[in-house]
Amino acid sequence: MDIYRDDVCAVCGESLPPDHIYCREHAATVDDRLHEIAALVPRVLDDLGRLATLLCQVADETWDYVAEQDPAEPEWPPVPHVTVHADGDAVNVDVGGEPGMVRVDLDVALPVLLRALVAGVDTDELRRMAARCAEVEGANATH
Repeated sequence: MDIYRDDVCAVCGESLPPDHIYCREHAATVDDRLHEIAALVPRVLDDLGRLATLLCQVADETWDYVAEQDPAEPEWPPVPHVTVHADGDAVNVDVGGEPGMVRVDLDVALPVLLRALVAGVDTDELRRMAARCAEVEGANATH
């Protein structure tokens, strides 16, 4: 999948002369964009790793307790549905591992993967769960 074309701005899609990749407005902001990426990548990776660890350290019964505080009593944490559109040659599926489990290896562009992940996890349910977690009092399990 080509993200950039030779005849349109990589940011806004405005038509360009040959051999240009940004319009005048966006060419002036490339350094700022790269600096923001440099600041975000380590933070996002650290935060995602920490979030995965914390989610695994909460017992199912505690999630049930948190869900009871919500009128809809949802099942938390939610299980996101993530769809990644990839070329068939970029997908390798291994069904020979652990019974009932499938390993899928994807070779896709980082923006494609990140957009798919955000689309799968950026849900009202996850935001509602986070809001409830922020309000929890007395969730310490004694048995």
